[in-house]
Amino acid sequence: MSDAYASPSNVVSRAGAGVVGGLAGGLLLGATLQVMGGVMDFAELAGGRTYSVAWTVLLGICAVAGGLFGVLFGRFISRQIVSAIGVGLVYGGACGVLLALLVLPLVVGGDLLAFEANMPTLGAYVLFGVATGVVYAVAGPRRRYWHYPRRQSIGLAYVLPSRRRRRRSEDDD
Repeated sequence: MSDAYASPSNVVSRAGAGVVGGLAGGLLLGATLQVMGGVMDFAELAGGRTYSVAWTVLLGICAVAGGLFGVLFGRFISRQIVSAIGVGLVYGGACGVLLALLVLPLVVGGDLLAFEANMPTLGAYVLFGVATGVVYAVAGPRRRYWHYPRRQSIGLAYVLPSRRRRRRSEDDD
């Protein structure tokens, strides 16, 4: 690989930081769903009936969603909190539509795409996306810029203008 270009960070480190962000967002999502009484739907995905099964499935799904977040969007939000919040809002909303409005109603037996009944749940998923994005921005890999030339000297090299060649006039020949 040439020195002119290197990827901002590798996929494994982005996915790992995304898993950490997804678990942090999953704790927030699980606490919110626990208060609203919707965490037991995740236990039915695995065929269980206890809170431990529900939390395990929920955190497993959130870890996978966080890893996917890091792989897909990690290059664009590295160490940038504001863009992480914006991308997290959209990603959390998309995860909410996919899980709360499509997958869980199919498994549990509810109404598909019932937006009005699931608005608080969608808000919890948006919080999940924001928390995942912020934790990823803080804990994620740094972006590396290889296309800028490195300055070796310190001091006057940054102050002095660069030397320019004078044009030779045709009269000087």
